[in-house]
Amino acid sequence: MHLAAVWRLLNEYRDWITTARRTANIHTVTSLEMKPILVLTGESDAQRAVFHDQVEIGAALVVFGATRSHSEIPVGPPESLAPEGGDNYHRWWNNPWRVVEPAGQVSAGEWTPEKERRLNDLVRYAHQKGLWIRFYTLDGLDPADESCHGIFHVYNFGSRVAVEKRWRAAAQAGVDYIATDQYEDLARLLHTSRADN
Repeated sequence: MHLAAVWRLLNEYRDWITTARRTANIHTVTSLEMKPILVLTGESDAQRAVFHDQVEIGAALVVFGATRSHSEIPVGPPESLAPEGGDNYHRWWNNPWRVVEPAGQVSAGEWTPEKERRLNDLVRYAHQKGLWIRFYTLDGLDPADESCHGIFHVYNFGSRVAVEKRWRAAAQAGVDYIATDQYEDLARLLHTSRADN
């Protein structure tokens, strides 16, 4: 019932929302009709039922789901983490940062060439499989300042310098979506990086 209400609400504002045509075969990928808003949802079969399966063939999809991710063993090869790849509805891959640095943000340590290779391998694999790729959540500030900025300790690399190395690496690798609680800072870094190139 909740998902159906979300579907109705999104359709009220469809003129603002990026869409694609629903196909009879989910593996037939149609082009996106770009609008200011792109709506993404998770891996849930219940969401797929409402946002894809119940949509008439030829009608507009207004929500796009994540491919199923198997990050229980974060150091596994990319094909073990997301074996299904993309289709007309599943267009993105959502990842915790621990698939790049298994120790997680708090215990990540130095950014190394090996970690950069791992990041690049994941991004390259995602794009080869027809998926956008997202990593969450890359924050960086003194742990003493976490609570006043609403930042969860588990997502904090502990310093601005540490997170900026990851932000730059993610941008250079072609990551499509970088989740952070410091979007203004990330935007400034990306803008400056583009201006330097």
